[in-house]
Amino acid sequence: MMTNVTVEAAMAEMERKINFLIKAVEERDHEIAALKDQMKACETVESSKTPTVKVDNKGKVVLQENQTEKSISIASLSVQQLQDMITSSIRVQYGGPPQTSFMYCKPYVRRINDMRIPVGSQPPKFQ
Repeated sequence: MMTNVTVEAAMAEMERKINFLIKAVEERDHEIAALKDQMKACETVESSKTPTVKVDNKGKVVLQENQTEKSISIASLSVQQLQDMITSSIRVQYGGPPQTSFMYCKPYVRRINDMRIPVGSQPPKFQ
């Protein structure tokens, strides 16, 4: 009878976690769709980008850009950044390790640390 209660509790907990994951994935899908729409809007704005030319009161020609064009270009992401964001959020959501940076790392440190100096050896003397 006790195992029946724990099994039911475990099933309820698993169902709650599954529902949470489904909700999180749906939210991510909505975010991805919004970002794709934003990228499409940015591409159409950039293709039809025509700066406005105005003359100020001193007779100088001044180029002005539309404020929406600036805000869209600031918020735009590259495809690689979008893919990295999606994969890292999925890995975090499902309990995988977060994506590590592919920046410079020292692959030789472990190999050097594993090397042993023979007993009685002297370091070289430089002049």
